[in-house]
Amino acid sequence: MGIREFIRTPLPAASTTTVTLPRGSGDVGRVDPADALARMGGIEADYTGHTLLVAPGRLAAIERWFLRAGVFLLPVTYWWGTYDHYVLPKLLVARVLVVGLLILFLARMLVTGSLSVARTPLDVPLLAFVASAVLSTLFAYNQNVALFGTYARYDGLLTIVTYAALFWLSVQTLRGADDARDLLRVLLAGGYLVAALAIIQSVLDSMAQGGLVPAFGTLGQQNVLGAFLALLCPLAYRELIDADAWSTRLIALNALAILGIALVLTLSRSAWLGTAFAAVMIIAGSRRPTLRPRVVAVAIVLVGLGVVGLTAGRGFPLLQKIETRAVSVLDVHAWGPRPAIWRDSLKLIASRPVLGYGPDNFGLVYPRFQADYLGQPVDKAHAESLQVAATQGLIGLAAYVLVLAAFVRAFWRGRQSAGAVAIFAGLVAYQVTLQLNFSALAASFPFWIFAAAAMESWGATRRPSPPLKTSVGEVRVVASIAIAALAALAIVGTVFPYLADSRLQVAVTADADGRLDAAKAAAAQANELAPQESVYAVEVGNIAFELSDWAGAADAYDAASRLGTYNPLVYRNLALAEINLGRFADARAAAGKAVELDRFDPANRALLAGLQARP
Repeated sequence: MGIREFIRTPLPAASTTTVTLPRGSGDVGRVDPADALARMGGIEADYTGHTLLVAPGRLAAIERWFLRAGVFLLPVTYWWGTYDHYVLPKLLVARVLVVGLLILFLARMLVTGSLSVARTPLDVPLLAFVASAVLSTLFAYNQNVALFGTYARYDGLLTIVTYAALFWLSVQTLRGADDARDLLRVLLAGGYLVAALAIIQSVLDSMAQGGLVPAFGTLGQQNVLGAFLALLCPLAYRELIDADAWSTRLIALNALAILGIALVLTLSRSAWLGTAFAAVMIIAGSRRPTLRPRVVAVAIVLVGLGVVGLTAGRGFPLLQKIETRAVSVLDVHAWGPRPAIWRDSLKLIASRPVLGYGPDNFGLVYPRFQADYLGQPVDKAHAESLQVAATQGLIGLAAYVLVLAAFVRAFWRGRQSAGAVAIFAGLVAYQVTLQLNFSALAASFPFWIFAAAAMESWGATRRPSPPLKTSVGEVRVVASIAIAALAALAIVGTVFPYLADSRLQVAVTADADGRLDAAKAAAAQANELAPQESVYAVEVGNIAFELSDWAGAADAYDAASRLGTYNPLVYRNLALAEINLGRFADARAAAGKAVELDRFDPANRALLAGLQARP
């Protein structure tokens, strides 16, 4: 039976009938038949008069499995063929997932001839947050960065919209609490694989380097991995507690142990703190008379034995390191440069409080407010609330608070639902981790799908009944045009960035091997494929600089500066290229920008002083 066909099923004239629902979809009783059938996995239904029009469940099943495949792949994805192995591949997978889900949503509307849009309490606050990002982008310090984000961060407006789209489309795809739990289990399976790979990475890297290397796995950074694992640990604990057979209990225990070992090996204090908050919340919110302390004790022992077993006899001072970092969790002075960044961020926010400097523009303006030498470039506020206020202003911060409040409200209303506390504990663990770090798309993409499953699990999702009927002819025309446009958008948004970063890897490799002609050609191709990326323009400039092509270097570095970069070396090299071209006024301006971005570097100050002393 094709997906465009319908089965016309005669029903009694009464508006209700007795319908036996599949396992997990609800109780048997007298219900509206359209609503009952709509709750069955993968069936769209519309009840009009005495006839029920049922669209085959094949399309809805494709939607569900496409979403599950996406949520599994998002944290796991890693690619050797691009210069950015970790972040860009996940961004491209997320874009494919969004476009695919949107095409399937339109196809469902085309097949059923009706529009059914699910709503949640998070919709309006999230829309307000996106609107504040749009507003701050329009008035951004650098609009290109605000739109696309900086290289390897990609935290611009497009990514913020992707977060919202993932949430909204996931909500439209899910059907009931059981469907949401299946999705969370798939996410947990992906997290298990990520954790296992991270443990292997940490052990192998530690053996190779002769010292402890934190776990970061396929997420590329220890705090990002920590935030992701903190989100998942309460889900694994829920599976352990809910298990009603030893086979499923052992599977859940294994998952919790592997996630716990990887979480410890991240050495991420913020993630540990977030997980501790989640544990307290689960204990306080448990409705069971006992938390099965023996089972919990076994899980803790397994984590401890796993950590010790992976490091004992290899000369890794893990236990001392863990003890030191655990003790310092509540010591602000032990958090490295974070307190100084927080202090300086307040001054940055006060300088442009209403709209902020634009998404992902923090690194471009922070050096102006930096009071002390921190030993590293800073492009984030390392506290999500401060980051939002700095980039989207107080308007964005207010919207962010509304988003968090909507989560709390939805949980409170659905707190009696199965697994509600564990899901909310995961959300709290993730948010606590962010307040000492910042959103990173490797963990944030799975989180927003998790958020959609949370809304469905808490019973916060509302669907119109009956769905809004549409004109079949008009729907087919609009949907067909939209699907074609989305397919073209998928190519532009995924293939071009992939090819560009692949060419960058070729350029960097050729440059390291001394094959400058090949490097020059590859860098030029990368720059043409993604002209919005300053990093590709910088590579063109670097190779021209090595070839003493001062005009080419100056043009490329100048283009990179317009696109947006917080790397002071770009401006220093630009100044040197301008000097060789005899354009000393331009060289002085470039050197001044290098000092602005890093006034603690004596080379930058010396270059500017020499140019200022020149007539």
